[in-house]
Amino acid sequence: MKSTESLRRKTEEYAVGEIMGILAGDPEKHIRRLVDLAQHLAIHPEHKQAVATVKTYVDQQLDGDLPAPLRTLARGLRQSSPACRTKLAMNALVNGTWNARATRDRILEEQGFYPPSIMLMSPSMRCNLSCSGCYAAQYTKKDDLPYEVMDRVLREAKELGIFSVILLGGEPLVRPDVVDLIEEHDDMAFMVFTNGTLITPALAERFSAMGNAVFSVSIDGLKRQHEARRGVGTFDRTIQGLRSLREAGVPYGFSTMVTRENCEDVIADEFNDFLVEEGCLWGWHFLYMPVGRDADPSLMPTPEQREMLRQRGAQYIRSRKELFVIDFWNDAPYVGGCIAGARRYFHINANGDVEPCIFAHFATHNIKDVSLAEALSSPFFSDIKSRQPYDDNLLRPCMIMDHPQILRDAVAASGAHPTHEGAEVLLGEFAPMLDAYAETYRPIADKAWHEILAKRPQEPSRSAMAS
Repeated sequence: MKSTESLRRKTEEYAVGEIMGILAGDPEKHIRRLVDLAQHLAIHPEHKQAVATVKTYVDQQLDGDLPAPLRTLARGLRQSSPACRTKLAMNALVNGTWNARATRDRILEEQGFYPPSIMLMSPSMRCNLSCSGCYAAQYTKKDDLPYEVMDRVLREAKELGIFSVILLGGEPLVRPDVVDLIEEHDDMAFMVFTNGTLITPALAERFSAMGNAVFSVSIDGLKRQHEARRGVGTFDRTIQGLRSLREAGVPYGFSTMVTRENCEDVIADEFNDFLVEEGCLWGWHFLYMPVGRDADPSLMPTPEQREMLRQRGAQYIRSRKELFVIDFWNDAPYVGGCIAGARRYFHINANGDVEPCIFAHFATHNIKDVSLAEALSSPFFSDIKSRQPYDDNLLRPCMIMDHPQILRDAVAASGAHPTHEGAEVLLGEFAPMLDAYAETYRPIADKAWHEILAKRPQEPSRSAMAS
């Protein structure tokens, strides 16, 4: 049985490698051919529908010049090493999407819950930097998640159909054995969130040979803005890390913590053109959240800035530049609102606590004591999922910033405990501030949502969006 499975996997990987090689040779010419092949191979109705949507988009766009998202894809294919192209497509698409769907369906039938497709894990909360407003500070090696625990969790994840893993921290690369972990699980796709300062040419070459990891590197603006938060000298070290990845053919993007102070700067043409020139393929806009030790609510983008981000941020950038930027809040309508609580993803922190969200530092289970399946089927997660989406307005998706009472109720109902020092301020000290913030943002978001609905009269129902 194992030999048959191994042969099947090798055959699939060979086929994927051939396809990716052909596609990378002339992406503009072969994108439509790849979509046609995917349509032929799709079996599950959900996959067929997804491919049909992509095919419609491609057919409409390829009559003229390639639109920005497809130019970004073409550049990424050319920029990536053969090993990275093959492994990432194989692990994320074939293992994690095509083949894993049957596994997740079986888990739902046998165990009564549907596993998410993405797992977030923080191997360590240690970091080689000390950035203002960050909760990852003052940790030591004794606070790290043991290697054997991470290895077990990854094996259990694959048994549940989870093949995409995001590693965070702290700084994941302060632990050399994290690289060993990624190499050991070469059938999974990893995204490593890093400050980039520890990426050397030798390390980048090792990741290129492995092929199953990409990087999202923290860049909070051009040099002045970046170093105001992360320290003098950090910008040049981070950019050197990017260049090492590019030279080795490892795909990468950026991650920006959007604050009240840098909001206008990170959506400016100058910054995003710089990121494209430096080889970034994607980016994440994360709003500053007042969580953890020494949280500073004054860094939160204002409700008016959130609306500015919606109008001139991620969607505007990805439609005009070779940079696929994602806004975790304003892009929520594309995924039906909040995806936390194991609806689409969850987080295991460095202590082993299984949290619903990277920002919601509360848990009822610890992975050192229970199986991954038991943690994912917890009443805490079930309660959160039962409330999603929290509002018909999907521009208000967050149970911390937009519906803080949801988090308070879910924690109280499940008896969840704080997992980081300072987490409890969301439920107490900061509660009035968060309530006021949510009420101030409500009319702004409602106006924007009504404008969106007016342009899309066939808006899916709330129940459909939550499924």
